[in-house]
Amino acid sequence: MSTLERKLEKLNKILDGYGKVIVALSGGTDSVFLLTFAYQKFAGEGRADSVAAMTATGPQFAADETGFAQRLCEDLGVAHKEMDVSHVINMIKRNPIDRCYHCKREIFGKMKEQADMEGRVLADGTNLTDMEDYRPGFKAIRELGVASPLMEAGLTKDDIREGLRLFGTDSETHRFRKKLPVGGGVLPMVAEMADRPAFACLMSRIPYRETITESKLEAIYRGEQILKDRGFTQVRVRCHEIAGKVSGSEGRFLARIEVLPDELQKLLKEAPENMKEFHKLGFEYVTMDLGGYEKGKMNGIIKSAALKEPDRIKVTETLVRGDARRVDSAEIMAEIDRFLKETHMKKYSFSDFVDIIDRLRQPEGCPWDREQTHESLKKHMVEEANEALEAIDEKDWQNLCEELGDVLLQIVLHSRIAAESGEFTIDDVIQKVSEKMIRRHPHVFGNIDVRDVNEGLDLWEEIKKREKMMS
Repeated sequence: MSTLERKLEKLNKILDGYGKVIVALSGGTDSVFLLTFAYQKFAGEGRADSVAAMTATGPQFAADETGFAQRLCEDLGVAHKEMDVSHVINMIKRNPIDRCYHCKREIFGKMKEQADMEGRVLADGTNLTDMEDYRPGFKAIRELGVASPLMEAGLTKDDIREGLRLFGTDSETHRFRKKLPVGGGVLPMVAEMADRPAFACLMSRIPYRETITESKLEAIYRGEQILKDRGFTQVRVRCHEIAGKVSGSEGRFLARIEVLPDELQKLLKEAPENMKEFHKLGFEYVTMDLGGYEKGKMNGIIKSAALKEPDRIKVTETLVRGDARRVDSAEIMAEIDRFLKETHMKKYSFSDFVDIIDRLRQPEGCPWDREQTHESLKKHMVEEANEALEAIDEKDWQNLCEELGDVLLQIVLHSRIAAESGEFTIDDVIQKVSEKMIRRHPHVFGNIDVRDVNEGLDLWEEIKKREKMMS
């Protein structure tokens, strides 16, 4: 028995332990292999309905991959659900370094709920090779209790590609090559996946900390399709923001194209035509990465030391809430002193503050912040506003600075809660109030002239009336 056969035998036994399974099917090689293998197993045992699939859809996923997932399930006759997760973009649009953790936590959390309702084990296509790269999403998968049978069986990416090829062979000697009760074209179609280039979520094309938008994702996808249609095999279109804005433009972007090293000359030769197409997509500049395609290249900025979490200090019963005098651990006191000094030394921006609130709301964040709702925060909004008013009455400007920060906390926290349900984000709040300020000040931003405060107020009220008429 070959090494691959031993691994497939182990995979077979792992699936035995699941009973019923639902595969998180992206349409990529790993999840396609897992679904097809699982279907062969269960169909061969006369219980094909023991396997099902679920696919997340949205602008962050390539339409050709999700479309392939749908066709495969139709051809196999596997029950298939599609789950629109477009709202996740708003949740992580600021693109933190652990973006994949938050994305996977949300998507797989919803999938897990569905799997639990159906009495199935949720399984994903994570394999052993995936562990060689920065994978914050894997942490979320483990926290949720999602099964990764390919990794558990010791299968690497190369093993999976070889396993896909087995589906296309005519040999009946291989025990994992079974005849299926489906059309004859299904297994050859799956076998062709063995030579398909690796793919990844389109958000991986955007550098960390640069905003994720649907328009960027659309331009990236269409750009990669242009290159694939021209014969390039492994391609990536990385979208970079350019500093400075041009009047009438929301942003300026550069496309950095990665192709395989032996296709660089072809890319250079076709550059003039490619540039025209990419300019139409909204890219101001188009560049070629001389290093060629490299898996996980966007993770190069992350230092390995930054990925290691320090050992956390446990606060024991010596710490009584509200009474710092009871903290008698020298280790805890030293950590508090270090932390206080560190926060004073740093300079924070509004973007940093939004990221801070985002982190507080995450599963590993603050228990109190995670529990808050719009309703539970109502009293705090009133309290913080009243405290700001008191600071004004007392002309205590330093206190006013702090109280305004507390008011801002309420605004950003409400916005974060709304983003989690796909309602709106803090950027939407800023956008709406900015539009309102410009719209109601045509005497500043437009061509209307006012002589005094009263005329300005009259104009403000008139604009409010017209806004209601037009809404």
